[in-house]
Amino acid sequence: MKKERSTFLLGFVFLLVFLMVSFFTFDRSNRRIEQGYLASQGNAAKNFAVLAAKNIHLTDEQVSRLKNYSYGELHSCEENESLRDMMDNDSFSTRVDYAYVMVHLKKDEVRYWVTPENQSLFEAPVGTPLDILWLLDVNVSPESEAVAAERDNDNTEDIHRYSYYIEEDQVIFGEAPTYLFNESEWGDHICGYAPLYSVEGSYIGVLGVELQTSDFDSYRTTAMRALGTLLMVSSLVLILLFTILYQMYRRVQFEKIYTDPLTSLRNRSYYNDQLIHYLDRHRAGKKGLALIIADIDWFKRVNDTFGHEIGDEVLIEVGQMLKDAFGAGQVVRFGGEEFVACVWFSQIDEIKAAMDGLYGRMGERKFTNRQIDVSFSMGCCYFYQQELSGWLMSGMLRAADCKLYEAKENGRRHYRMVEFEENAAYEKGKIAAVKEKKEEDGPPKGQE
Repeated sequence: MKKERSTFLLGFVFLLVFLMVSFFTFDRSNRRIEQGYLASQGNAAKNFAVLAAKNIHLTDEQVSRLKNYSYGELHSCEENESLRDMMDNDSFSTRVDYAYVMVHLKKDEVRYWVTPENQSLFEAPVGTPLDILWLLDVNVSPESEAVAAERDNDNTEDIHRYSYYIEEDQVIFGEAPTYLFNESEWGDHICGYAPLYSVEGSYIGVLGVELQTSDFDSYRTTAMRALGTLLMVSSLVLILLFTILYQMYRRVQFEKIYTDPLTSLRNRSYYNDQLIHYLDRHRAGKKGLALIIADIDWFKRVNDTFGHEIGDEVLIEVGQMLKDAFGAGQVVRFGGEEFVACVWFSQIDEIKAAMDGLYGRMGERKFTNRQIDVSFSMGCCYFYQQELSGWLMSGMLRAADCKLYEAKENGRRHYRMVEFEENAAYEKGKIAAVKEKKEEDGPPKGQE
């Protein structure tokens, strides 16, 4: 039992580790799915930015003029309209929310700094130069376009064109196209950037586009549902497999512990530990219980005359006869040449008929390949009882044992029966001496 508990504990630990690994895998997969989505969308944003940058042609003079525009002037200027027309293309408008050209101003071009009055607009200390400028600015989505239109003639919004340079901007303003995932008060965006040069070849800044990410949640939900379903099915299959294997293991252990290896009948440990439970489950409305002890007559002489191998064969064949008569689950090899059977009955005549039939079949057969005549004596105790208990089974066993030795003292090869009385004294007394009594009869008949 200790080994069984250890095996079960090991299996449970293995199952727990599997579930932990599954949850870890699920979490990591969620991140990988998110990273994969951002990478694919980021590359798309980068490609949009590169394509747009190739189609924006600004001269150095136009760049200088755009730097001095107010927000209202910028929004309605020809260069901004050109970028807007490009964004109106179906391939852009279905994916892009926002497009802009962003420059990093030189020190002598800076017009604004963070002040106590405007500090609420920027997460930077007072005095920080606002050296990032939106040179062009196109809101593609209808909602953003409407908001921008309201600001066309409002020059107080001009400072919204500016921001301040941070360390991360070093990647954005590099020479190679790139992308970033941007989280802001306007929502999350996949931002692609491409370097932008003037017609004369001067570096202007970067052209950025922000892609719609409205489908990300549904994409991740769909992917995670598929992964979750896979992990759940795998977990359930493993749990089911573990349960089946554990039940099989318990069954094997049960058979190993409670089966007599010679006769394949149940053994005495089964009688002590499990028989009452078995009988309770298989009562089937019967009124009484009969406990029968069968003991092979002159078995020692069988061993002495024919050898222990033949004696073993006799035990197997007698056990099979008892099992056929009373049922596999009810017959126990109690020890040596002694067997115990416990049988439910509605009328005691059923038990008498079963034992009479058993003796009839025994008289018609020869045992083993040596054709031996073998007989056995039986003692039976029966009782009409609604509830089984250990003390009842113990009392019935003593009573049946007494009847067995009465049968042996009175010629063997038959049975004796008694109804159990709770307070009766069942003592074998002088009958016990039968075990030691030298037999008058010759050895069993058979081929020498």
